Amino acid sequence: MIEQKVYSDVVTRMRRIVRRGLTHLRTHVALAQFIGVVVCIPPLLFPTHVPLWAIPGSLVGLVLLLVAGRWLAGRPVVRTPLDTPILLLLLLLPVTILVTPDRALTLPHVYKVVGSAALFYGVVGVLEEKPWFGLSALTINMVGVVLAVITLFGTNWPAAKILRLPFDLYRVFPHLVRVFWNPRGFSSNITGGTLAMLLPVSVAYLLFGRGLLVRLGALLEVGIVGSIILLTQSRGAIVALAAGIAAMLVAHNRRWLIAALALAIVGVLALQFAGVDSLLTSGWDTAAVSAVHSAQARLELWSRGLMMLQDFPFTGIGFGMVVEVMPVLYPTFMTSNDAGAEHVHNLYLEAGVDLGFPGLIATLAFLLGLFYLSWRAAQRAGGTELEPLALGMLGTVVVFAAHGLTDNFTFYSKAHFIAWALFGVAVAVWLRLVRDDGLSVTDVAPG
Repeated sequence: MIEQKVYSDVVTRMRRIVRRGLTHLRTHVALAQFIGVVVCIPPLLFPTHVPLWAIPGSLVGLVLLLVAGRWLAGRPVVRTPLDTPILLLLLLLPVTILVTPDRALTLPHVYKVVGSAALFYGVVGVLEEKPWFGLSALTINMVGVVLAVITLFGTNWPAAKILRLPFDLYRVFPHLVRVFWNPRGFSSNITGGTLAMLLPVSVAYLLFGRGLLVRLGALLEVGIVGSIILLTQSRGAIVALAAGIAAMLVAHNRRWLIAALALAIVGVLALQFAGVDSLLTSGWDTAAVSAVHSAQARLELWSRGLMMLQDFPFTGIGFGMVVEVMPVLYPTFMTSNDAGAEHVHNLYLEAGVDLGFPGLIATLAFLLGLFYLSWRAAQRAGGTELEPLALGMLGTVVVFAAHGLTDNFTFYSKAHFIAWALFGVAVAVWLRLVRDDGLSVTDVAPG
């Protein structure tokens, strides 16, 4: 009996040592994989501005990182409940390369998807092993401020889309930033959508953060980034941001749902009482005309997108091919065919147009799963230090999904990489909360 007890104690200690060693090894591997992904991303982010050998080198580097993870840590990447839709998206990439009539337009989008998926798993892996969530929130806030300053002096500002101003405010901001990949300037809609996706984290720390300095810093970031979003006059970004903040409030306290419904009813009654004619004669006429014209143009693009999806249901037309296919096979009347629309201004329809119904299904499955994880994380995090970040990531996911109904700012690779890095943080928060509850991923995975 004594020998058995001694043997059992020795085995238990050995197991603890092995587990501790494996944990340290996985931590170092996860950090090395994240750094490796960051090193491999620039050629995939700027494929037309690097030597020809740089892109294959980056792709080979990403594969070697998977092999190293499998060999050293026993897993290529960390498991998540979103692995299946991501894998389906990756498996569709060879198909889109085969069917596209112009690989020069398609390959940059393929690189974008591969690089973003690698960044997603890199972020999830490093945060699962090194829970630097405070640093993650600070990084998101800093990225928002930096992008706000850059876009302030580098955006092609719009005409009056929401409200006609008595003077040209945009002349105050000279066009000083001319980046090498887009010297003409940033689109106001892309600027608004990207910043709106970053802002919910700051709003969450402003409303639910702990400590005066934290809230003051969040207030400063909200003021800076929020002002730039208003300057873009991007209706989609503003509405999506409102939806994201509303989702955060409802997840924190269900009573906010009643308040939101009451506010909507009051707004409808006020509009009916004031009358549309009186609003049009008080400075909103330009905004109304702009909104109607924009809606008509969107509906036309969506109708062409539905035609493409019906004609190419299994493979799509190929990544990035709307600009060439639409003017030839599906000409538009409100949108100039000479200029060419690069995408159909709907995230979900674009997935079907580019990759067929399999791409649409994979995209919907990914976003629905991501929303479920973010919502559950926001509920689980109540009263903990992770609550502001969990609520902020929920708001980010809702902003992305809502904005995708009327636009597709992640058609452009820079915004796409930012979005998937944020998705990685959202999933990592959920994984941390699940681990703290003592559950496995398969115990609480959606479906």
